[in-house]
Amino acid sequence: MLRTHSYRRIAECLEPYGLRTEKVVPHTFRQRRFTSRQEQQYAIDAVTAAGEDPQDRETHGYFHTTLYLSRSATDAAQTPLTTLVQAS
Repeated sequence: MLRTHSYRRIAECLEPYGLRTEKVVPHTFRQRRFTSRQEQQYAIDAVTAAGEDPQDRETHGYFHTTLYLSRSATDAAQTPLTTLVQAS
C-alpha cells in the first residue's frame, strides 16, 4: 500500500472473516520516482498526516509502500511475519 493511503479500512473489513492484519515495520519498499515537485510535496504531506515519517523515503524522491499481510491468527502464530520478510 502506498504510504500516502491508509490500510485501516481494508483491515477492518477483513476482521469479520477472521483475518488479522500485520504491518512490516520499519522496512518500506521504494516504488517510482515522483513526476513533479508538486506530487512529491503531496506525498510528503499525506505521509506526515498519516503519522509516518517521510524522511529518507519520500523526501528522497520516490513513492514508498508499506507491506501489510492479512491472515488468520493461526497462520500468524505458526509463521511469524519476521520469518517471512527479512530486511535487506
